[in-house]
Amino acid sequence: PGAAAALAGKLDVDSSYTDVADLLARPDLDAVIIATPARFHTNVLMQATEAGKAIFCEKPMALTLEDADRAIAAARAAGVPLQVGFNRRWDQAFAEGRAVIDAGKIGAPQLLRSLTRDPGPFDADPAKIPQWTIFYETLIHDFDTLLWLNPNAKPVEVMAVADALVRSDFREKGFHDTAVVIIRFDNGSIAVAEANFSAMYGYDIRGEVFGSGGMVTMGDVRRSSMTLFDKHGTSNDTWRRDTEHFVHGYTAQLASFVRAVRRGDMTEGPGGADARNALAIALACIESVSKNAPVSLR
Repeated sequence: PGAAAALAGKLDVDSSYTDVADLLARPDLDAVIIATPARFHTNVLMQATEAGKAIFCEKPMALTLEDADRAIAAARAAGVPLQVGFNRRWDQAFAEGRAVIDAGKIGAPQLLRSLTRDPGPFDADPAKIPQWTIFYETLIHDFDTLLWLNPNAKPVEVMAVADALVRSDFREKGFHDTAVVIIRFDNGSIAVAEANFSAMYGYDIRGEVFGSGGMVTMGDVRRSSMTLFDKHGTSNDTWRRDTEHFVHGYTAQLASFVRAVRRGDMTEGPGGADARNALAIALACIESVSKNAPVSLR
């Protein structure tokens, strides 16, 4: 209770709760943002649907496909908006990239790439990090992005490799800090996603789609195209935090959610089905790494 009250004071929030039911019982509450640890997402979401609240849920929406299906069904039955926090869709560069693809300017997508490299040094306590975080929490962004940038294509096979290369002492604890994933789609296209938790040079998020008629790239580790040339060589500044890199994306996704709440209808952004599709790839990755073999999604 003390920690919750202290945080509420820091954020200038007029009240704090230690019981979700008490919060959801407020008649003046129209919507909730679920940003708990991932293992609690589905249960809190279910309670929110029962209370008739609009829901913005951080990814992953669930950790199993069964829970994802429960969440989707509950939101549909309650008739409440459900949006999931895949913020890259709202980033200006990625949104413009999708528009280019929709306009047919690069032809049919053939090769896709998405990468996430979090800033180092990576010095987290592995005891506090759930196993398979790199797929559930990190690469799930890339999976959603790749699905979104390859409209109407369905993933049919996944092959993943992962290891503890940044912190080899984490390996015996089952924690991975580096991973590469290959995804095959039913339209013949192939996608590659990669992640690493120790990009010493900055926060690096990029996407690329190569098509039959051209290519589009999205994202940049550089804050701007400004480059300094001096006696030391060339240099430019890089992003260091996701909240800096995606400030527009975070704002845009929440603005979309608020519009849906005010209208009382479904959101413009990624919903439960999108979250389930990305989760299915994450789960296939875990199976692939465990078996050291490709996994079919058919």
